[in-house]
Amino acid sequence: MAEEPVTYRWEDWTWDATVFEGTSAYYRQGRKPYAPGLAASLAEHLALDGHGRLLDVGCGPGSVALHFAHLFDHVVGLDADPGMVAEARTAAAAERVGNATWVQM
Repeated sequence: MAEEPVTYRWEDWTWDATVFEGTSAYYRQGRKPYAPGLAASLAEHLALDGHGRLLDVGCGPGSVALHFAHLFDHVVGLDADPGMVAEARTAAAAERVGNATWVQM
């Protein structure tokens, strides 16, 4: 007789803070770059005018938020991993992106 599959409710899930431990310094380096015209294409198709806010949930080291930061007044990167948030802050400083806020949550 087959066993019943185990089901989990979202309320039973908890974040494992060690999942990405030690990877943040390599995550940005190892990721393939976005297509060169992606930001311009999105700006055109979404009529982005340099105003508004971008919320990047699960931002990791800030790859998306930093790539699109010039298209918004302000970007907010949110990630559960403290190492990823720290890497995003470092990358923003290195790229001289001053309109970004990074939140660990």
